[in-house]
Amino acid sequence: MKIRLLKMMIVAALLLVSIPVSVMADSANVTLKDITDKVQGNSVTVEGTTSFDEILIKIIRPNNTVFYYDVVLPDISGNYTTTITLPSNADVGTYTVVVGKGADVATDPFKVSASNTGSGTGGGGGGGGVITVPTTNTATIQVSIGGIVTLNGATISFPAGALGSDIKVTVDKVTDPTKLPMDTLQKLISDVFEITKDKEGLFQKSVTITLPFDKSELSLEKFEFRLYWLNETTGKWIPLDNQQVDLNKGVVSGTVNHFTKFAVLATEKEQSTEPELALADIKGHWAEANIVELIKLGAISGYPDQTFKPNNKITRAEFVSVLVKAFNIEPKDGKTYADTANHWARTAISTAAEQGIVNGFSETTFGPNEPITREQMAAMIVKAAKLPLILEGKTFTDSSDISAWATSSVATASSKGLLGGYEDGSLKPKGNATRAEAVTVILKAISINK
Repeated sequence: MKIRLLKMMIVAALLLVSIPVSVMADSANVTLKDITDKVQGNSVTVEGTTSFDEILIKIIRPNNTVFYYDVVLPDISGNYTTTITLPSNADVGTYTVVVGKGADVATDPFKVSASNTGSGTGGGGGGGGVITVPTTNTATIQVSIGGIVTLNGATISFPAGALGSDIKVTVDKVTDPTKLPMDTLQKLISDVFEITKDKEGLFQKSVTITLPFDKSELSLEKFEFRLYWLNETTGKWIPLDNQQVDLNKGVVSGTVNHFTKFAVLATEKEQSTEPELALADIKGHWAEANIVELIKLGAISGYPDQTFKPNNKITRAEFVSVLVKAFNIEPKDGKTYADTANHWARTAISTAAEQGIVNGFSETTFGPNEPITREQMAAMIVKAAKLPLILEGKTFTDSSDISAWATSSVATASSKGLLGGYEDGSLKPKGNATRAEAVTVILKAISINK
């Protein structure tokens, strides 16, 4: 009976925060000022009072998709406010603002009508506006809203909230791509686009890049077309995630969390037989490209049965070993713990301890075979990448669970985009990291540290 009641309460809470309602009074703990009707391109100010220490603000589009989502901290008097700008082609119809925590919410609908200037195209699936600037190679993006921009032939789609502030994006074409490293088995079939932004750090959400390519001289049956980014540290071209090829339009797209040089390369299908791609359990995995890249760097490997086990927990010893190899840290004799003296990872742990990257649980105990926690991983990666510590980073729903010793490391890792939260807004700092998560965090650190 209790379980059934709990399930009913959860369903009710989900309905309250996700489904627009026409009228709902202020709750006991949240008030929301009335929002007047808007036109495309207007600003929307969401404000009110609350007794909660933090609240969730959602704005739901007319088609019931989420237009805006954020966790807001009220001031000491309990007042909260945030302002969002509607894109010039925002969906026309009734939007609903939902403010609160759990099932304790207040809502207010408002209508958006078409602007008298410009026609707009609508569109509500991806969030944000569409900015097309074919005559220039630079544009400013309101990243809090998101949008799509076409610059110098490259199209970039930003999800809402990819960064904490607006950015200026510039797209240049490399004038002499022959000077760039290139695998002899691959053929360059597009311009090389160098994409930069005026703010440092990785994107908190992956952006989608679409590039045109020339397929006229290649056999579609014989060649595979993929979009790559150039790792200028290793000189290797790395495939983007979530690739889609449109042969009719002659474009290919993929997702990535940083900017660098990008190009479309063609590879003969029968020659694309790299042994690491034969790992049976990474095909289609969200971290497949990252796993392949770290294997290429020689920092990690699969198992003898041709599996990688991406969802398995990774131990403290395994993580340190991969970290030392990935950052090319010269082996050195340093601190040896009683439980690592005869361990297979003794040298890597000793090297990392000598560099100040790791600490034991005590002077004699390291716990090499214990699964690494996400906050331990954050502390190690920040030290290995030699990132300056900051005191405040991204706020998570379970930030209070972060150990005091790991607060600055987690803040630093999250602010640099190395460590992200989950869809429910939590971080799970004491949860165990998987092999896929560890690979991704290390690869991001290498990219940001180059």
